[in-house]
This record gives sequence, C-alpha cells and structure tokens, in this order.
Amino acid sequence: MIREFFYLQKSDRKVILTLLAVIAVALGVIFFTGGQQEESNALTPADSADSDTISRRYLRHDTLRRQRRSYYRTKVVYRDRPVYRDFRYRPERRSDGRHDSIAPHYPVKIHEGEYVSLNQADTTVLMTVPGIGPYFARQIIRYGERLGGYVSVDQLDEIENFPSDAKRYLRIEASSPRKLNVNTLSLNELRRHPYINFYQAKAITDYRRLHGPLKSLNELRLSKDFPQEAIDRLSPYVEY
Repeated sequence: MIREFFYLQKSDRKVILTLLAVIAVALGVIFFTGGQQEESNALTPADSADSDTISRRYLRHDTLRRQRRSYYRTKVVYRDRPVYRDFRYRPERRSDGRHDSIAPHYPVKIHEGEYVSLNQADTTVLMTVPGIGPYFARQIIRYGERLGGYVSVDQLDEIENFPSDAKRYLRIEASSPRKLNVNTLSLNELRRHPYINFYQAKAITDYRRLHGPLKSLNELRLSKDFPQEAIDRLSPYVEY
C-alpha cells in the first residue's frame, strides 16, 4: 500500500525534477549575486587610502583657513624706536593670478624704516623682511647657530646668494656671541666653527703644545694660516 501511495507516473516525476532544478538555479543566482554585492560594498585597501588622503587634505585646508585668520605680534624697530606690529598671514599668489589655497602662507613684509633684530628673530619674523623667504630664513638661523651668534650684519654675505638688499632691514642688538676656549678645545672641536679650518685648528693645537696656553690670537700672526684678517674675524668668538 505504501509503495503504491508514493508511486508517481513518469510525467509527474519530470515536472517535480524540473521544479527542483529551477529552485536550485534560483538559489544559486541569489547566493552569488548577494556575495558580489557584499564584496562590492566592502572597502578595498585603495579605497581606504583614498579616504585617508581626502581626510589629510581636509585637515590641511582647515589649518590654512585658520592661519589666514590668525595674527601674531612681533617686535620691530621704526626710526630707532621699538614698536610692536600685528602681522597677518597672507596666501601666496600664483604667477597666473589664481589663488593657491594649498600654497604655504607667508607673513606681511615690513616697510622701509623698520627692522628686526638679527640675533633675536626666528624664521617667522625673518620672513617679514623683504627679500627673505623660507629658505634664507632657515639659512640665517643655521649659520647663526654655527657661528655662535652674529656680531655684524655683513656676516650674512657669507651665506651663498644672500640678497644684500635685505641687510638694511636687519640690526645687531645686544650681541653676545658664544665663545670658544682655544686653550681647552680639541682640534676637531675647534674646526667645527665656520671661521676655523683644519689647518688653523692644527696651528692652534701645535702652538699650545710647543708654547703653552694662548693669551691672544695675535700670537698666531706669524703662522701663514692666520693672516690679520682671519684673526680679526675670529676674535669676537674666542676666549682664553
């Protein structure tokens, strides 16, 4: 009886198999289509990198917008009288006249008759001097650190291609250069100073070894490595 109950004719079996095949195909299409959609919605490493780049650009633009609204005060001297001026950052202009919002912002330049103190100014204040941009501002600071401080504005001419016209906006105030003890420093320590080369440092150490401590640089004037010009240039930076 049970066998007769489950017995199906050949045509019925074909219909059932066809329905099962259609259902299997439909399930397969749904499975593969859904997987591809989930995969397409996932962030790839490239998409993540693009998102990080956009975020960094947004933060940079936001910083530049804040800088355009920012002011800072710095000390300048006008007609031998110290005054304080408010400097505002302004954007660099392209040669074609278009505003470059990505370009760095430079402070407003000072005017004729005003000047800044060379030894006390940082790179931001130095960039207010006409003719001095970021590059020369950094070079001034670096060379001043190597020297131990400036004693004359004319020392800026020792920086390669320095714009001489900018010197009239700079002054030396309360100069107190860092001193080198020529009787205690080693040859390698002496030659680190821009005004002492290897042969001059060796002449100093040889003199100390043969004659004792130096009391004046003029004691080295008989050495071919120390002409009077070199002695005068180095004198502000030595102690005994």
